[in-house]
Amino acid sequence: MTKKADDITGLKAVVFDLDGVIFDSEKSNIEFYNHILNFLGQPAMKPEDVAVIHRESMVGSLHHLLGDGELYQKAMDFWMEMPPDWFLHRLRLFPNVKECLDLLATRYDLAVATNRAKTTRAALDHFGLWKRFKTVVTPLNAGVDKPHPKVMELVLAGLGARKDQVVYVGDSLVDEQLCVNSEVRLIGFRDPDLHAWAHVDDLLEIPALLGVNREQV
Repeated sequence: MTKKADDITGLKAVVFDLDGVIFDSEKSNIEFYNHILNFLGQPAMKPEDVAVIHRESMVGSLHHLLGDGELYQKAMDFWMEMPPDWFLHRLRLFPNVKECLDLLATRYDLAVATNRAKTTRAALDHFGLWKRFKTVVTPLNAGVDKPHPKVMELVLAGLGARKDQVVYVGDSLVDEQLCVNSEVRLIGFRDPDLHAWAHVDDLLEIPALLGVNREQV
């Protein structure tokens, strides 16, 4: 979706979701949650559970899978003891992630707002991406999950930017709602049904959309 040049006047930063945008994490997430369920003696996830664990935080995903009773607490205790680098070998980057970030960084600050929690730093370090982002907000430092507007408020504070000076790249209804709650423009990634300011299917479409021409970098 092409936007007019004046749509990005004053833009200072690009904020990214992680899972489903930077990380192709479906296999990793399925393996991770099934590992917890197996530890608890529970059956593996159903296909309809996969969409939920993709968009929700750890807490939301475990509530969905186990309710809020004893099994949920046992799962949380087990998770807290797990090393943060477990299952990172199953993560993959979506195509063109690093080139997209390199191009955008020539003009804009970069940030992350994610519902991934204690594995965020380890996952970004695994791919050498942590230092590319000026600020990273997770449920651990926000105290809430997306789509609560506090998540974006912390991102904006870390960037020193106003809501009209950023765009957010997301792939789910949770990301859409975060942007509605925060009055931030959404770039929908690989989902044309999201209500978004723009849609892209490849991350390399984003620099051009935001006025960064690779031939001029």
